[in-house]
Amino acid sequence: MSEQFEMAEHTIVIERELDAPRDLVWRVWTDPDEVTRWWGPEHFTTPRDKIEFDLRPGGVCRLTMVGPEGEEYPSDGHFGVVEPPERLSFGERSTDHPMIESGETTVEFIELGVSRTKVVVTSRMVCAEQMLGMAQAGWGSQLDKLGSLLMS
Repeated sequence: MSEQFEMAEHTIVIERELDAPRDLVWRVWTDPDEVTRWWGPEHFTTPRDKIEFDLRPGGVCRLTMVGPEGEEYPSDGHFGVVEPPERLSFGERSTDHPMIESGETTVEFIELGVSRTKVVVTSRMVCAEQMLGMAQAGWGSQLDKLGSLLMS
């Protein structure tokens, strides 16, 4: 029998300043060819053939991360807000994950000058409390990968 988790609404906010112009940061978030290069925490990949984006409000936002042992973590959601190059939101109304019922993430891209951008990730989830630490660590690791990509 699978373990039952108590679900509640939680919000995490992660901010990161990146050494790249806002238009470039927007592109690496919204172009599947770029997303495949950094999406997922350290030791995870997101193969290009497992990304499907229809970048418009209500459009499909599907991707599958692959873990170090080959385990797959699919996300089958939709875009909410698409306001280039300032704001993007995406989420799932329901998931098959035992610790997450639903989630929505909003990303703000704030121009800090010609070649610096502040990214503010706000993730609202109906999930088990045990998921919060994993979500924060995952976003942190993923944003580290993004920062390294933008500096290369």
